[in-house]
Amino acid sequence: MSDSIPPGKLPLAVRIGVALICAGLLVWLVVTQTKRLKDRAQQDLAQLPDDAIPKYECLEETITTRTTRTSPGLKDVTDDWNIRFDHVVGPLGTYFMPESIGAGAAVLDYDGDGRLDLYFVNCGQSPKALQPLPPDVRFENRMFRQLDDGTFRDVTQETGLGDTGYGAGVAVGDVDNDGWPDVFIANYGQDALYRNTGMGHFENITASLGSTENEWGTAAAFFDYDRDGWLDLFVVNYTADPTYGHSVACGFQHGLVSYCGPHKFLPTIDRLYHNETAAADNSAGTVRFRDVTQEAGLSTATTFGFGVICTDLTSDGWPDVMVANDGAANRLWVNQQNGTFLEEAQLRGIAVNGNGMAEAGMGVALGDVNFDTRPDILITHLSKETATLYLAVEGGVFVDQTPGSGIDSATRKHTGWGTALIDLDHDGLLDLPIVNGLVIPCHSGFPFHGEDHFQQQKTLISNDREYWKAYVDENKFLMGTENKQFRDSAGSGGDLTAAFASGRGLMYADLDADGDLDLIVTNCGSSARSYRNDLPKQGQWLKVRVRTGAGGRDALGARVTLDLADKRRTTGFCVPQTSYLCSNEAVVHFGLGSAETIDRIVVDWPDGPVADSVEEFPGATANQVLVLNRGSGKPIRSINE
Repeated sequence: MSDSIPPGKLPLAVRIGVALICAGLLVWLVVTQTKRLKDRAQQDLAQLPDDAIPKYECLEETITTRTTRTSPGLKDVTDDWNIRFDHVVGPLGTYFMPESIGAGAAVLDYDGDGRLDLYFVNCGQSPKALQPLPPDVRFENRMFRQLDDGTFRDVTQETGLGDTGYGAGVAVGDVDNDGWPDVFIANYGQDALYRNTGMGHFENITASLGSTENEWGTAAAFFDYDRDGWLDLFVVNYTADPTYGHSVACGFQHGLVSYCGPHKFLPTIDRLYHNETAAADNSAGTVRFRDVTQEAGLSTATTFGFGVICTDLTSDGWPDVMVANDGAANRLWVNQQNGTFLEEAQLRGIAVNGNGMAEAGMGVALGDVNFDTRPDILITHLSKETATLYLAVEGGVFVDQTPGSGIDSATRKHTGWGTALIDLDHDGLLDLPIVNGLVIPCHSGFPFHGEDHFQQQKTLISNDREYWKAYVDENKFLMGTENKQFRDSAGSGGDLTAAFASGRGLMYADLDADGDLDLIVTNCGSSARSYRNDLPKQGQWLKVRVRTGAGGRDALGARVTLDLADKRRTTGFCVPQTSYLCSNEAVVHFGLGSAETIDRIVVDWPDGPVADSVEEFPGATANQVLVLNRGSGKPIRSINE
C-alpha cells in the first residue's frame, strides 16, 4: 500500500498551521491599518481648532463662575483697589517650560507709612519665540504703593524695582539690619537682589551675592541659619536643560503637545548664601553674601524644588530647611549647629507620603493644626495625587495624616500650587485655601507620569486667552473643623472658588488693616486677583509683630505661642516665605475664637544664643496689633515653664 497523501488531503496539523498563519496575517493587517488611521486622525486633530479637541474634564467658564455662595466669602476687589498686573509670557508656541510655572508676589511696607504695598514678579519674552512681545506690553516686575484711600498706584519706575529678568519667586527680608525691607528675586538665569535705601527707592546690589549663576531659581527664603543676627538666603532651583534650554515640548495623547515634566530634564542643587555684611565695610553701606552651598553640605543631594520652609522643624532651636520637590522625594536639611546641614527627610517621615510614594510637590503651608505648638506642614501636588498634611510629633518627626482629614477627597482631582494654613474666619481653627491650575491641557488625556517624548515646536499661538483656558482648574477653600479636620467649603470661598483661571501663587496679608487676612492670587498668563476677606467672623483676632536687633527687623523664623484666658493654647510662626513663590505679610496672625483676652505670650526667637532665646511677655486683649521686641520680655527656659 502506498503512504502518499491523496491529492487535496493535507494533514490536519498542516491545515491548522496554515489557518493560524493566515489569521495572524489578517490580525497584523488590521492592527497596522488601525494604527495608521489613528496616527492620521491624531495628526489631523492636531491641526484642527480647539473646538474639535475632546473636552476631557475641562472646566466650563459658565459653570465655574456661578458657583453657589453661602456667604459674602472672599470678594474680588481687584478693580476696586486698582491693582492691574498681568503675568506676561511668550509669545506662546515654543513650550518654554518656565511659562507654565507662573510667578509669585510679595507684600511689604517698603516706605514705612504703615500701609502694605504689593510687588509682583513677571516673566517676559520666551527665548526662542518666533516674534517679540508687542512693544506696549509691560513684562517687568511691578511695584504698587497703597494710598490713603486703600487703592494702589503703580510706582515701579520711581522705586527702581522693575527687574526685567525672567522671574519666578520672591523673598523679602532686611539683609543689612537697617530696619527697611529688601527684596530678592529668583529668576530663570541670574537672580537679583535689591536694597531698600529708606528713601522710597531700591538699588540693585545683585553683585553682593558674590557669584554669578545661570540656574532656574524658583522659591527663596531669608533666615538666620547660624543665629548670628544677620539674615542668610536659601534659593531653591528647579531643573537644568543644557540641550534645549527648556524650549521643547512633550507629546501627549490626541496628537497634542504641551509642557514637559521635570523628569525630562536634569535635577539641580539648591543654593545657600551666608550673610557676611557684619564683616564688610559698613561705613559704605556695603552688603555682602558668600555662596556656602558646598561647605554647608547642600550639594550632596539634588532637587526638583518648588516650595521651601525655613524655620526650626526639629525642636532644637536651630532653623532647618524643608524643600518640596516636584515628582521626587522632599528634602529636609537638618541644621547641625556648626554651619552644616544633613538631609534627613526620609528619617523624619516627610520625604514621601504615608504610602511611600514621592509626589509632585508644589506649594507649602506651615501652621499648628492640632495645637501642640509644633510646626505642621502641608504640601500641594498634582491631580490624581492629593495635598498631603504632615503633622509634627515628638522628636522632630512627621506623620502623614491626610487620609480621613477631608483634604484627600477635596484635592485629589486638582493640581495645587499656592496654599496657606491661616484662620480666615477667626474661629480659632486654621483654614486651607488652595490655588489650582493645570500643567498640561485638560483635553490631552495624558497621564501625568506617563511616557512622553520630546518635540521641538516652533509655532505661533495668537489667542493667549483660549490657550490658557485649557489649563484652568478650580480653586479650593477648606475650613477647619473642631475635630481637627477640614471641610470643603466652596460656597464660602466666594469669588476665590468661582474664579476661572490657571492659578499659581497665593499670598496672604491684612491689606485693608481690619484685622483679618485678605488674599492675592497670581494666575498663569492672566491678571492677578485680590480677594477681600468678607467672611462672617466667628471670634476675635490678634496680630503680633516680632522684631529683633538694633534696626528692629522682622524676626523671620520666630515662633509665637498664646496662652488664652479660656485655657486654650495656640501657636503661630513668623515664616512669610511659604505658599508658592510668594512672600506673605511678616506678621503672626491669630484667630482667637471666643477668647477676648490672652494670659501670656511666649516667643522663641530665631537668633542669638539658643539658651537665651525664649521670652515671656505679658498678656493682652484681643483685636489689636502687638509689637514685641527681642530683649524686652522675661527670659524663660521653655514654653512650659
